[in-house]
This record gives sequence, C-alpha cells and structure tokens, in this order.
Amino acid sequence: MSFWNEKIKPHLEGHHKLIIAVVLLAVLAGTAYYFRLDIKDKVIKAKPQPIQSMELANTNFALQAINSPKLNVQEIDRVSAFFVKNGHVFFSMRNPDGSETQVEAFDLKDGALVPYRGFGKDGILTIKEKMVFGMTVDSDNNVYYVKKGVHALISGNDIASLQGNTTATRIAFLPGEQQAYLYGNDNFTLADVKDGGLTNNHPSFLHNRANPFKGGLTLVQVMDDGTVYGGGRIKPNGFNIIGAFKPDGKLIQYYGSYQPTDKDSIYNLVDMAIMDHYIAVIDGFTLKLWRRNGMYLGNFNSSKLLGGDLNCLRLSPLDDRTMLILAYVRNAKTKLVDLKVFRMQFPE
Repeated sequence: MSFWNEKIKPHLEGHHKLIIAVVLLAVLAGTAYYFRLDIKDKVIKAKPQPIQSMELANTNFALQAINSPKLNVQEIDRVSAFFVKNGHVFFSMRNPDGSETQVEAFDLKDGALVPYRGFGKDGILTIKEKMVFGMTVDSDNNVYYVKKGVHALISGNDIASLQGNTTATRIAFLPGEQQAYLYGNDNFTLADVKDGGLTNNHPSFLHNRANPFKGGLTLVQVMDDGTVYGGGRIKPNGFNIIGAFKPDGKLIQYYGSYQPTDKDSIYNLVDMAIMDHYIAVIDGFTLKLWRRNGMYLGNFNSSKLLGGDLNCLRLSPLDDRTMLILAYVRNAKTKLVDLKVFRMQFPE
C-alpha cells in the first residue's frame, strides 16, 4: 500500500493534472480561434458586384451593391446611425434591450466593406449607455453622443457636458468642429465645442418648431460651406419638406410640395442625403430625387431599385456626387432584419 501511495498514485495524479491542463488550453485556444474567426469573417474578399445603370428624367445613375459582412438586427429601429466621416463608414446599432450601442467602422475598398482597425477595438466601440439615439464622430474619429447632455469619448475618457441642460437627442458639427447643433425633441440649439466639452448652448433659428417646421424638425445635415439642410413637418401630422438655410437662418430653397397631391410631396420622411448637385430623400418605400436647384426628378420604388424586396433605411453622402444606401429586408428564416449597403453615383 505504501508503494502505491509513494510511487504509483503521485505518478497517475501528475498525468491527470497534465491531461486537465491540456484540455483547458485546448478549450481556451478554441475560444480564441473562434473569436479570431469572428473578426476574420468581416474581411470580405469577393469580386466587386456589377454596376447597374438607372435612368430617371433623362438622368443616368450608377448603382452597385457593396460586399459586406453579415449585418443584421432584430428590428430596424435598432439602427441608430449610419454615416460616412473621414472616409470611413460608421454604423451604430442598439442591442435588443437597448442597454448598449455598438458602433462599427469600415473602410470601403474594391467594392467591399472591411473593418477599419484604427477605430475602437478591431473596428468596434461599445457605448455602455441605455437608449442612445444620436451619435457622430469628429475629424479624429472621437465619438460624440447625446444622452441627457453630450458625451465625448476621447482617449478612454467620457467627457460629459450640458448634463441636464438639454433634451436634444442628436448632434451635428459645423465646419471646423468648433460649434455643433443639438436637435431633436423640438430643440435646435447651437453650442461651442472645445476639448470635447460643449458650452454656451443657446437657441438657434429652427428652435422650438420655428418656421417652416411647425410640425417638428427631424433631420439636419450641415454642408462644408455652412449651409444647413433641415427636414421635418410643415405642421403637426402634416407633410414634410426639406429646407436649405444660410448659416444666419435665411431660407435659400425648399424641396417637397406643400400640396399632398403633388408628386414631389414628402409624406413619410425617413432620411435624406445632400450632395453637390442632388438631393435624395427616403419617403416611405420610395427614393425621391431633386437637383439642388429645386427641380424634381422623380422617384424610384425601393424594392424595384434594389431588388430582393429590399427597402431603403438610411442614406449618407460618400463624396460630392455619391451616396451610400443602407437597405433592409426581413429574413423569413431567421426572423432577423438583414442589412445591405449600396453605392449610388450621380452625374456631375
């Protein structure tokens, strides 16, 4: 018995511990392997999709589907932002219970979205805040979001400002990023921006349902020259228009008819994109187009334009004459909402 305890048993126990250690290492290695696979899966190496030619009012457009990783959400309202900044494509999506928002950054290369590794961790940044609706990034790819004030995520720090002093839900930088508009919930205020903090927040020309948005302002895009494009309802429960304004608030031009029966009226304003010479608007299940001089070109049915029962969800200018379309369709098998990106190029 002493021989067993002194010689055989320790030898077997040593082998048993070694086997357990090997198994644990294998499990950990497998986890890391699959984690790397998850990241690697986001690198799309496929031939660019063909470019299709579309025509509307004797104007030719080029449309191309973009290869991308699998993008899906439970519901379309989980997509809180989709925009291009600094040459990168940003998505932000809330998790199912709204407790976190995941921001993903991509580069568009050879007709495909590939992770932009210089953002967050391997192209992903998580905002651990409930129900974040509006966010953007500055020229240094620092994230700004609005939640009972404004938060700037810079060098690992959360710089909070205007806490309890605004009910806005969205933010739009002015050229130079020394000022920003805060809007949403009938707000349209202008604040100074310095070192991630916002100060001197005060009402601006579209605040509190000012003309022409008596029914509420919902969308804002600021151009490089400071021109402000706003979208919203002309009266409560009424139709929508898009208005172009000088920085001092003077109306330059509006798009969309005040008459509900006109073809260029905007009933259900979902999103807009302003380029150098064209304006695109998602109106329900249609994509409506104008020249910036005010000429209405007509509309495309989203599903007929994109195919596969896809509908337009978000728009973002990519450059002076190109925009990206984020489209969606409910997957009958998974019950999830699948997302797909398209590039649409406009003539000069």
